[in-house]
Amino acid sequence: MATFKAVVLAGNTHLKSDGTKNIKIRIYHNKSSQYISTPYYIQERYLRDGVTLPEYRDAALLNFEIGNIIQKYRSICLKLGVERSARMSCSEIKEQIIAAMEPEYEFIDFVAFSNELIDKTEKDKTKEWYQGSIRTLTWYYKREKIDVRDITAQRMNELKEQLSVKGPKGKPLEPGAISNYLRGIRAIFNKAKLKYNNLDYDIVRIPNEPFNRVKIPKYRRARKNLSTRDIIRIRDGQFSNGRANMARDVFMMMFYMMGININDLFKLRTLTHGRIEYERSKTTTDDNTYQFPLSIRIEPELEVLIKRYSDIAFLSYFRRQYSNVNNFMRAVNIGLKEISDELHLGCKVTTNWARHSWASIARNKADVPKADIDFCLGHVNNDYKMADIYIDIDYSIFDKSNRAVLDLLKNISEKKSVNSLP
Repeated sequence: MATFKAVVLAGNTHLKSDGTKNIKIRIYHNKSSQYISTPYYIQERYLRDGVTLPEYRDAALLNFEIGNIIQKYRSICLKLGVERSARMSCSEIKEQIIAAMEPEYEFIDFVAFSNELIDKTEKDKTKEWYQGSIRTLTWYYKREKIDVRDITAQRMNELKEQLSVKGPKGKPLEPGAISNYLRGIRAIFNKAKLKYNNLDYDIVRIPNEPFNRVKIPKYRRARKNLSTRDIIRIRDGQFSNGRANMARDVFMMMFYMMGININDLFKLRTLTHGRIEYERSKTTTDDNTYQFPLSIRIEPELEVLIKRYSDIAFLSYFRRQYSNVNNFMRAVNIGLKEISDELHLGCKVTTNWARHSWASIARNKADVPKADIDFCLGHVNNDYKMADIYIDIDYSIFDKSNRAVLDLLKNISEKKSVNSLP
């Protein structure tokens, strides 16, 4: 069983300007010590063997207050049980005491937890996903503080039905959007359970499993493929304003780079021996510990565009015009919408369409095998991670596949030019 004692730590590190030090409660358990600070300060000479000496002016009161804190800590350990606490480390005992001493120990604010998680999330897309999900939840609950135990299967099913009728903007949401928000709430909820529950010691502060009884709509990725004809029309188009023409060039750069993500394009800084080398930012996650670098040969079609936007340094124009990737992507997508309207494409083209279109044309028109397309797109295959560690990367597959697609466009353009001769 853990023991507790009031102490002040030696040395000058914890010394205040008035000569006092913080009184801490030392937890000793399983041959290890941990410390928890108290609100009280004292000069070191007045504390001996965990007791405030009578010479201190408020010794009786301070001993009572410190003794009360220790009794609360001891009570928490007793509630854990002798058998359970015996298996716990001293640091785990400390964590349970701190958690139990929180003012709202029985009330776990799911929104507050979500906001803390969002602040710690590094990837912008994941952060936006969490933010959109929690905004939808607070909109539905009509409050900014939600007890985690109020996240029930019934409420989640009601939320699903409500979103299909009317969402936060007053319009019904598509199944894909509903799926997106529910999966976001579920992801945050599961992380809350990881924080507050410790199944190794039968500590369950969040007992509910709401998503076991919620059928989340399946997300079906929309097709975002342009035909070779429309790719050529975008490539050769002269549009009504500079933003649209810049968007045309960015779209074609992404296409010539086998569908590079716009975030990765914005981060590119240099060339290496006539190649662009990078790792996909989308696959940089805690769950994915293996990545392979992508290497794209600079083809003549791409080289022209790179030079156009590398006036000071490599692709420096974009970084000079746009302070961050979100502003860059927003401008490009606005320009692509203008292109879509001017060419009457009948769809809202965005930067994602370059990647989808390259893959579709590579498979359906240029006869590139599916496995090679997957490889060129930089998809991480969990089934072959170990093999990928041992097998050298053959970038000639990249080069042949990309050149096959670009030659296809080139040949179509040349035939079109010949056919247009008088």
